[in-house]
Amino acid sequence: MKSKRRRNFIILGAVFAALLVVLLAYLVYVYSYNRTQRNLISPLGGDVCTLDIHPRGGETDSWEKKVENEGEPEISYTGMIYEGKITNYSSSDIAEWRLKLDINMECYLNNAWCGRLEIHQFRDKKESVQTLDLRNCGDEKITLDYKTEGPDLMIHMLPGDYVVYLPDEASNEFPIAAHRKGDEEESAVNIGLIFYYLPSEDGQGALSFNNFDLQYFLRKDMTQDIWFRVLAAAFLLWLLVAINMTAVELNMRKARQRMQQDAKIIEQSLSVFTRFFDAKDPYTTGHSERVAEYSRMIAEKMGFSEEECNRIYYIAMMHDCGKFFIPDEILKKPGKLTDEEFEVIKTHTVRGAELLDDFTSLEGIKEGALYHHERYDGKGYPSGKKGEEIPLIGRIICVADAFDAMNSRRCYRDKLTEEHIISEFERNRGKQFDPGIVDCFLEIARELIRGSEAVDYKEQKSTI
Repeated sequence: MKSKRRRNFIILGAVFAALLVVLLAYLVYVYSYNRTQRNLISPLGGDVCTLDIHPRGGETDSWEKKVENEGEPEISYTGMIYEGKITNYSSSDIAEWRLKLDINMECYLNNAWCGRLEIHQFRDKKESVQTLDLRNCGDEKITLDYKTEGPDLMIHMLPGDYVVYLPDEASNEFPIAAHRKGDEEESAVNIGLIFYYLPSEDGQGALSFNNFDLQYFLRKDMTQDIWFRVLAAAFLLWLLVAINMTAVELNMRKARQRMQQDAKIIEQSLSVFTRFFDAKDPYTTGHSERVAEYSRMIAEKMGFSEEECNRIYYIAMMHDCGKFFIPDEILKKPGKLTDEEFEVIKTHTVRGAELLDDFTSLEGIKEGALYHHERYDGKGYPSGKKGEEIPLIGRIICVADAFDAMNSRRCYRDKLTEEHIISEFERNRGKQFDPGIVDCFLEIARELIRGSEAVDYKEQKSTI
């Protein structure tokens, strides 16, 4: 159970790590997406956005102005409002943008709204650059080639010159909102520029802006992105599972603490009882607790759960409680018992089961006392059960009890050697003992014997 819980938390941690890696990869993708400069270059269009620049048209949207040239007669120039419309068709906002317009003929730039203009002029192979807000610009600020006609400022532009329109955020020229599915209105921004140009001889204007470069950055709205929603849902699900698992673990931890407290109370209570009947024979002091510990070790080796191993431990502690009813003169007799005396000794199994008959809170405790002297070949007591007819708890205690008897001093003999003990188990495998339990216990037995020998050596050394 403990390993299963640990495995579940490891899986939960691995899922979190995987989600975190995916999230980081997604954030890197979004960062790269948002910081990638994109271009819309005429005459190409695209699915992301379009740009349309054309004369506005209408009777009040064009006019004429005579411009004086030094030593030359006045020339009549036509003024025209040119309107630009940037339309966003993508699912992402156009966060930042700037528009470069190439000049294809001699003209004069008069005004623009609402952004500023970065004006590039090339004169005598030198480039002059100045950024101006033509809505509010005095003569003293201008370093470019320009003229003034009354209140009008006229920036002289020649073929090869160009301007860059810098949008004004305060005038809501950027960002340009994403196009949402189902929206009837276009998501667009309009800009305007006024140019004066010299009409051709046929009366048609030649000023056009077919050569342009719209530079822009997209900004992905993660809340509208399906992958972000999937990740958010996955993290939310992970969080709910983590909270649930943590709550369960805390509750189980509290339950385990209560169980440990209860187990300590049970163990101490049973230990007190075992001292009563162990005290009747000074040579077997501690026998019940040792048999209980060996039984638990066997259960652990056989793969039982922690709870089941503890249950077997408690049952084994009470396996000899029936000896409380055996007369001291028989129980403490140093010599060999008579047949009649041995029959009295054998009654401790039945008397123990009778004593524990009402002890129903610990399943199997009565069987542990009653059947721990049954033999696998059916020659044991009190009922002569054999093989798997004997309850498993009885077969486990039988092995543990025999080992402690052989590995302990008695009033009539010293404890047996490791070789003797091992040979006894191997010789009685399938006779007195369950073969499977013997095979499990032999590995444990060798370690226990060597450990007890080391303790005996220390005790003897301290005595000397």
